[in-house]
Amino acid sequence: MTPPAATASPALLEVDNLRTYFATDAGDAKAVDGVSFSIGAGKTLAVVGESGCGKTVTALSILQLIPQPPGRFVTGTIRFDGRDLLRLPKHELRAIRGGSIAMIFQEPGTSLNPVFTVGRQIAEAIRLHRKLPASQVRDEVLRCLKAVQVSDPERRIDQYPHEMSGGMKQRVMIAMALSCNPKLLIADEPTTAVDVTIQARILDLLRDIQADRGMAILLITHDLGVVAELADEVVVMYAGKVIERATAEELFANPRHPYTLGLFASLPRVDQKQGRLQAIEGSVPAATRFPEGCRFRERCRWAGAECQQEPPLVALGKVGLGQEHQVACWKHAEIAAANAAIVA
Repeated sequence: MTPPAATASPALLEVDNLRTYFATDAGDAKAVDGVSFSIGAGKTLAVVGESGCGKTVTALSILQLIPQPPGRFVTGTIRFDGRDLLRLPKHELRAIRGGSIAMIFQEPGTSLNPVFTVGRQIAEAIRLHRKLPASQVRDEVLRCLKAVQVSDPERRIDQYPHEMSGGMKQRVMIAMALSCNPKLLIADEPTTAVDVTIQARILDLLRDIQADRGMAILLITHDLGVVAELADEVVVMYAGKVIERATAEELFANPRHPYTLGLFASLPRVDQKQGRLQAIEGSVPAATRFPEGCRFRERCRWAGAECQQEPPLVALGKVGLGQEHQVACWKHAEIAAANAAIVA
């Protein structure tokens, strides 16, 4: 008897055609302009790109932490566990924010409140979302600090942020985010403020906790080394749009957008002698004056006449675990041959 075909489990988070704009004196700043992606339970999706590409605004949009005004959601849906977050009543969204969805913000030194102990700040989230009796909260805070391998947690719990190193503050931020056992963790540059030794420990910690709890991770970063360590799938953003999407293994082996090629070409290689690292000419255009057509064309050595028209995000075929490699570039077929030489 032939067993029934396995059905794909629904995504935990589905972002579809999200547009987040900000009103400015120069017109609308289209920070996020038609972004779509999904994350399954227990998986890690990395969103990469230069500063100004819309990564953090995408993350903040999921939790509706965009100030309104000047920000506004123009179109799109953000479905989490079957519910559209953009259409939930505020009290239901507050229950999800910090509970089912938690976020590690950039720069723990500025995210932690300097006038409260770290223990009190973690306890606030636990009291709000888990409704534990006051007599149990301190023990639960200690358990959270031990889970992220904070040294001497009995002493650290009563310390203020300025009494801790950058790596220790980052662990406190992770403890706070994980204190309510979220289904989805949004990690915005979680290793940006620490040295490489601490970075490796934090990545190992996130990987172990994810394996233990089965939570999904949305990783916002510009560090491709972190992506290689942690991500199952990668979305490359540029000027508010998704320009390439693939499994991490496929993207590292076969990038097909010239912007992605530029990101990889700027990386140092330990297996090759190199002179000056390559750089992508120019900078990300202002969100109020994106060029017509392909938004990368003014910085792209492959640009041609067809690039005056905006390229669609097309599927190149399924790779790896049935995942499609998608790219938004008119020149992706011509780039394929050069790609092999660049990443070899």
